[in-house]
Amino acid sequence: MKNHILVILLFIASHSVAQTESYQIALEDFKTHFNNSDAQAIFDMMNGTMQEQLGFDNVQNIVTSFRRNLGEISDFKFLSSEGITEIYETTFENGKQNISFSLNDKNLLNGLRFYPAQEEDVVAKMERNQSRLSLPFKGEWFTVWGGDTKAQNYHVVSKTQKNAFDFLVLGPNRKTFERSGTRNEDYFAFGKPIYAVCDAEVFRVITGVEDNKPGEMNPAQMLGNSVILKTEYDEYIVYAHFEKETIKVKEGQSVKRGQYLGNCGNSGNSTEAHLHLHIQDGPNFMGAVGVKCYFDEILVNGEKEKDYSPVRLDKIAPIEE
Repeated sequence: MKNHILVILLFIASHSVAQTESYQIALEDFKTHFNNSDAQAIFDMMNGTMQEQLGFDNVQNIVTSFRRNLGEISDFKFLSSEGITEIYETTFENGKQNISFSLNDKNLLNGLRFYPAQEEDVVAKMERNQSRLSLPFKGEWFTVWGGDTKAQNYHVVSKTQKNAFDFLVLGPNRKTFERSGTRNEDYFAFGKPIYAVCDAEVFRVITGVEDNKPGEMNPAQMLGNSVILKTEYDEYIVYAHFEKETIKVKEGQSVKRGQYLGNCGNSGNSTEAHLHLHIQDGPNFMGAVGVKCYFDEILVNGEKEKDYSPVRLDKIAPIEE
């Protein structure tokens, strides 16, 4: 399952030759439209093929997400050219991203890519969670991604998600689905209730995102239907990919450990029903740093473990009281 929340790739081949002056004008226009939250103007900068493949709603969702998390663009720094593409380090109010541009011979965008800028010596404000955490579900779930190495956890390449988990449910057939697997309802995790891991405040809620058809993704709405909890220690706990119209909490609400939040779904940048969970050291989804996550007392492959951080292939379950 591919859930690399921070990379959006929108690139269409072209035979035009890069013209730096034209790209500078395009960058300034893009900056103005982005800072004005004018998704329509950015959409109008694209050629017909790109508009058709993306659609206005996706462009609007991308602009909204990046503006919310990163703020306004303040500056561009030229990095390199790769064929017809020019790459710039872009400074926002709340962080940096690299942006690559490609223009056709009519100076319309036919390629646009956002990806994390290289940042060295990025250290989280806290090494691990201070809050005592329970598991966010009942019954036994499977850790498909978790741990500190690339082999265990492909999230480690992301500053914000480097300590993230992806959890799903295996059936008696040792698969994640039954029947054909072409419907979300075929997946054992789909519709399972998800709970608050600790007492916290609901910091952010995103709803209204359609669940994907299995095998497809929605990178324009990366988290999908999602909840972010804020603890008394300023830990921001991110839950992603809820089933549409099942989230039952609202921003500003206080929740208790074990309180129902919504159902596991397949919305956002997700290929099948699963729960993505991580802790970050601030509210900015694109600028915060991931924090190591330990659960208080759980069963791991049938054995009781205390203060444990699951790793890939672990079967985990709450200890029944």
